[in-house]
Amino acid sequence: MAPVEVKKVGFRDLAPYVRLVQHIRDDDKYRVPTRIIYDNEIILVVDGDCDYLVEGKETRLLPGDLLFMPPHVEHSCQVRPGGHFHYYAVHFDWVYLGESHDFSVDDIYLSNDYRQAPFIPLEEELTGRPVVELDDFQFPLVLKTAVRHEYERILAAMFATYSSNYFGSIVELRADMLKILGLAVRESVNERGLRRSHPDAERINRVFDWVGVHFAQPLTSQDLAAVANLSSGHFRVLFKEATGRAPLEFLAGVRMDRARVLLRKGGLSIGQVAEAVGYPDIHYFSRLFKKMEGISPKKFSDSLAKSFDVDR
Repeated sequence: MAPVEVKKVGFRDLAPYVRLVQHIRDDDKYRVPTRIIYDNEIILVVDGDCDYLVEGKETRLLPGDLLFMPPHVEHSCQVRPGGHFHYYAVHFDWVYLGESHDFSVDDIYLSNDYRQAPFIPLEEELTGRPVVELDDFQFPLVLKTAVRHEYERILAAMFATYSSNYFGSIVELRADMLKILGLAVRESVNERGLRRSHPDAERINRVFDWVGVHFAQPLTSQDLAAVANLSSGHFRVLFKEATGRAPLEFLAGVRMDRARVLLRKGGLSIGQVAEAVGYPDIHYFSRLFKKMEGISPKKFSDSLAKSFDVDR
């Protein structure tokens, strides 16, 4: 498979495009032969179970499990003898990639013989389709939900909307997909973005607290690792597992949050704000701020001033 272009999108720019919504009930003949998909898929298990094989790793889906399947990941599944499988599924992109990268679900997903085919052949024209990944967060492969019926309620509404296909339905599907993703984020992490189930949550929380006080100092990943009492390499892996972000990405996020607060308060120049949050180089700060916020710190500050004038 040829290398694909990978794009990043943050929570602020998230605008999911829903391509397909399914509601499936089936018996022990249900199976999906080895395949990949070309967009993202979530599956909520309502009842029954199914054995998944994802890149060689076995995972059994049970009621209440929410599966996040990214594109270009080889997987298959099979219901056990005497079992059944009842689920909702949504195929979507994190953002709309344009007409040139869209495709027909009838041709690509719904026309295959899933019960008999040994595997689903690759769609060569889609193997190079760009991949969009979340920049702020990484969902687990399987999330064991605590509010399954809330997901089910939203997904049932999405299926009804998708089936009706009325004018404006794409807007409702996007809104409901955002509700699903919001629920999943809230169940996955605490208010600081730390995975609730991570075994080293206490250690990572200690780093969060320390960075909240010392963020303006010239810090490296090694400094953060020392707070956690870990080697730099081990810390980077552990931190990524626990938060979905690299340590220095987290540090930059803390600094930008503080920069926005200072810019809103006013009274400081852009250079003073940059230095106050740990960036003595104003040009580097401005580039990083624009990359993360989509607007330069000067324009951000000017927009606040204009808003203040209008309010007066």
